Amino acid sequence: MGIGLLLLPGTAHAQYIPPVLAAAALSPILVLLLCGVLGIVAGSLRTAARHAGLVVAWVVLFLLAAYFVENDYVIWTPLALYAAHAVLVVVLIGWEGYRRFARRRGADRRGSG
Repeated sequence: MGIGLLLLPGTAHAQYIPPVLAAAALSPILVLLLCGVLGIVAGSLRTAARHAGLVVAWVVLFLLAAYFVENDYVIWTPLALYAAHAVLVVVLIGWEGYRRFARRRGADRRGSG
């Protein structure tokens, strides 16, 4: 792919969208889906809505900062918070899944004795 890009005319480079950029543009959709999974695992629609609201807030804050502010630190702060929140959602899914598994396992032990 790298050599092919060298052979393309300059206008073709402007139309090329790297796969990493496409994945980054779709990542809020993935994180919103993860928020839904968290709500299902936690058994709380409120939890899913709260985390989905935070995802939307990070994206909106980034767009506002990118449009109105010239300081890179201010622009990238919402993205850093978004990335940390995405990692937190994955950790919470694991934690809630573990808690659900432990509750079921404890109920099975009590019921069989």
